[in-house]
Amino acid sequence: MRAKFSTLCLLLSVLAGMAEAQMDYGMRLGLRQGAETSFRPQGPGVMLDALDPAVRRWYVPQELYNEYGWRQWEYTNYARDHFERYVNTALEGDYFYDIYGNFVTRGWLIFNNTQTRPQQFGNTLFKSERFRQWFSEVVVAGDQKGEYAYALTLSSQLRTTLTPMTFSKPRMDGVQFDLATDRYETTLIYSRISSPGGGETGGQEVLRTNNTTLVAGRFVGQIGEYARLGFNLANSHQSNTLTDRLAGNPFSGLLTVGQNRTIDLVQIVLRDDSPEDEVGGAAFFPAGSDVVITYSDGRKERGKDIGFEPVVEGGFVEKGFIAAKGVEEIRLLYDFDSLDFIERASAANDSIVNVEFELVVGNDYQIWMTSNNQTNRQGELVLHLVDQAKGKIKDATNLRTIRFAYGLPTATHIFGGTLELLDVAGFDLYAEYDLNWNYRKYPNAFAETHRTSSGVEGRRYAPAWMVNVAKSAHPFFMFGEAYSMDPLYNTSTFVTLGTGEINYESEREGIVELVEDNDDQDRFPDTVRSDWQAGDPQVFPGWDQNNDFVPDFNQNDNLVKTNIIPDYEEPFLRFGVDRPEFLFGVDMNNNFWVDQYENDEEPDYPYRRDHRGYNVYGGVNATPKLRLTAGVLREDLISSDQKNHSVYAALTFDENSPRFGRLRVFEMSKKVEDDIPNPLLQWSPDNTVLGGVLTRVDDPLLARDTWVNQLFVGHSLQGTALHLMSKLNYVYFRQLMGQAKRRELGLDETDFFLGLINKASYRYQLGQLVLEPRWKSEFRKQSRSLFDAVERTSLMQLFSTLMEVQLLQVTRLQAGVEYVVFNDFDIDAEDFNSLTVGLQFANTSAYHGYQVMALAGIALERRDFKEAEPSTTSRSFVTIYAGLE
Repeated sequence: MRAKFSTLCLLLSVLAGMAEAQMDYGMRLGLRQGAETSFRPQGPGVMLDALDPAVRRWYVPQELYNEYGWRQWEYTNYARDHFERYVNTALEGDYFYDIYGNFVTRGWLIFNNTQTRPQQFGNTLFKSERFRQWFSEVVVAGDQKGEYAYALTLSSQLRTTLTPMTFSKPRMDGVQFDLATDRYETTLIYSRISSPGGGETGGQEVLRTNNTTLVAGRFVGQIGEYARLGFNLANSHQSNTLTDRLAGNPFSGLLTVGQNRTIDLVQIVLRDDSPEDEVGGAAFFPAGSDVVITYSDGRKERGKDIGFEPVVEGGFVEKGFIAAKGVEEIRLLYDFDSLDFIERASAANDSIVNVEFELVVGNDYQIWMTSNNQTNRQGELVLHLVDQAKGKIKDATNLRTIRFAYGLPTATHIFGGTLELLDVAGFDLYAEYDLNWNYRKYPNAFAETHRTSSGVEGRRYAPAWMVNVAKSAHPFFMFGEAYSMDPLYNTSTFVTLGTGEINYESEREGIVELVEDNDDQDRFPDTVRSDWQAGDPQVFPGWDQNNDFVPDFNQNDNLVKTNIIPDYEEPFLRFGVDRPEFLFGVDMNNNFWVDQYENDEEPDYPYRRDHRGYNVYGGVNATPKLRLTAGVLREDLISSDQKNHSVYAALTFDENSPRFGRLRVFEMSKKVEDDIPNPLLQWSPDNTVLGGVLTRVDDPLLARDTWVNQLFVGHSLQGTALHLMSKLNYVYFRQLMGQAKRRELGLDETDFFLGLINKASYRYQLGQLVLEPRWKSEFRKQSRSLFDAVERTSLMQLFSTLMEVQLLQVTRLQAGVEYVVFNDFDIDAEDFNSLTVGLQFANTSAYHGYQVMALAGIALERRDFKEAEPSTTSRSFVTIYAGLE
């Protein structure tokens, strides 16, 4: 017995020693599990060393008592151990855990987007100010091993493209996940586009019940050595977090709280699809038309069976039908609050779960619809296009019954595929086929699910496709393209406000583009939309070849120092710069503008909507410098009988000789029948980048039945001191139709622009003096220019001399004189002679790490007009610039 007691005492002594040797840290050092240490939350525990059966009150945290033996009543004396300030425990951030309780990190929350359903304000989005300040609004996480690589990118300025017909944005606020292997690539995109957060959310979560969500993706797989097959999807849908419904089509979206209100009336409007000719128009047959109403209990009623007919307004009564020609329209009002409906219907309008219309229509029609829930900010009804006739029928041969259901827009969905072939029997091919659904749902506040519809019966989706084929077998080559873009193909989506309301009228407030309009291919979308309120008024495709974001026709203009005079009209600069009419190139749409310099307001699809056709050309490289091409274009509007048909041939020649200089020739001649308008929105050269606005340019439709020819000849010779340049640009439209037809269309027999420029300069040095005499001659004869249809014949002769002398080490004196003789052969009042004299001191110095350029001088110009008093203008200046080089 005594031996057992001795053993027990020894065991307790050992345990006590171990307790003194190993302190209890609780969970502060984690929990060791195998080779890993886990910091999963375990909840508070009890430390035995801190248990003290004393009566006095306990204020000391047990971990402090256990680790430091700290007594809260002890006297503090800092004579030897000085007091140190408290350190903010948040300096290293907060503690974060994942959904499994694993400790993630101690740091800062940069981004979080969470959705919890069903719950009010169930969608939360947070972006820390550190996202903007530390990471410049871009955070990338990725990994790579062997052939596998992936990246997760978060940015508020993400440039991303899936395909040009499904999804392409120069500036997206969202998340992109990319995965790539040797044979496969995939991309997933997500964004809460109704309120994406921008650079930061002000340190607070942005809570939303109603949301517009974007999901998109693309998968590409390598098939063999020469083929790549891809599938792409883009979907934007409305949702609300009050419902937990996950069944059904996830891409059709849900009604927002603001949308899901009882429908009191629906209005159908029929219009002429080609109002400009006032022929044919929409033909509506009331006798064969009806409405089918479905109630929540499953019952269906036809309007005619219960005597519920629409109120018909507008149109012209014809034999058996009502017609809408030109600007006239037929309005059908279905009022579910009217006595006709209330007294005869089986249930009230708040029990309606679906309303389907059966309209018997023909000829050249458009069908639009709206309701009391489909309004703008002022509560006015906003119409949306449902269907339109194909072609331009006038004899009712396309008479049909169009069936479609009413609903408010809930989703835009695009699905398609691509096929790429590389060097298969010498051919390269790219083909893409996409389908677009625009989903609608009928509101009912008492229903858990809502009827979904898209398009009209038999045409639930709008297709778009393209095929490009190219082959090169030197010296021969060929290219072919075929395409079709349904007029109702759509990549725009409505976005909701936090309240669930949608402004159906305003593209600026209520629309986001999945394929942006970005003709200049910079980082900013051209149009103002809900996700990009700034827009981009500075759009000048092809006019910024040095990529300084300033049009090359007004190079000395910028955001801080404006200049409203184009360089081709400004003294001393006009020698080197020529007006935009001297640019040459291909004009396949025959609107008097070279295609590569055009800007419009359409999404940047490869082809315009409502266009279908093909273009094939082939040719031969006769020599390394000479290229001959011939082709045929057949393009038609799907919704009309308008067309763009042409047969063309082109010649290009480019020879550069050290002795004789560079000679360029472009000649293109074509027989055209084109009555498809292609209006533009162009940058005028006299704009300023600070306050400039774009100018609308209508298509003059000069090529309805026309022979079109363009000839450009340019020669330049650059020697050590001598520089010679000549260019001729001649654009000629000759109408092949008779005089009566031309008079009906308001066309002249010919339209043209003829321009001829010759330049010469010689720069030589006499000691410290550098002289450069210059001469330029510009002749123009035109019936129209790019921006107006003004006939003009003019000749400008320019004589100038520039002088420069080095005064000191970094100081130069520059002087110039320029004499211009301008003769307008049509209007004598425009004739003038001008003399410009300029003097400038220039200093280039290094100061505080910067390159400082100081300019001081004066410029005087005197103009003598033929029929007006002379004028004198002067400009003096002192200017200092600071640069890095």
